[in-house]
Amino acid sequence: MEPELSGTWYVLEGEPGEHLVVEAPGRRLSGIWTKRSLAEAFLAHHEGLGMRVSSLESRALKEAFLRALGMLQVEAVLVDYRPGVHRARVVRVEELLKEVRDA
Repeated sequence: MEPELSGTWYVLEGEPGEHLVVEAPGRRLSGIWTKRSLAEAFLAHHEGLGMRVSSLESRALKEAFLRALGMLQVEAVLVDYRPGVHRARVVRVEELLKEVRDA
């Protein structure tokens, strides 16, 4: 069962405008989590990031986050990624943006 993306999203951010971006072979990715505990577990596993968990509850905040990822040339997000798990749901930023706008 896929995580429900219509509720609150939890993201990692640092300074204003600084979001987690991961380079994978040929791709730029970011992450969103549907539960705060999952985002905090990821952050605990990567203590050196110097980031914090923030929540995105409104459509406007979600859209702003996705637009920022687009400006950072991030093409997709990993949903509920957990360290050590070899698979995660990947959703293209443009698909999520369309979904948020149509909600």
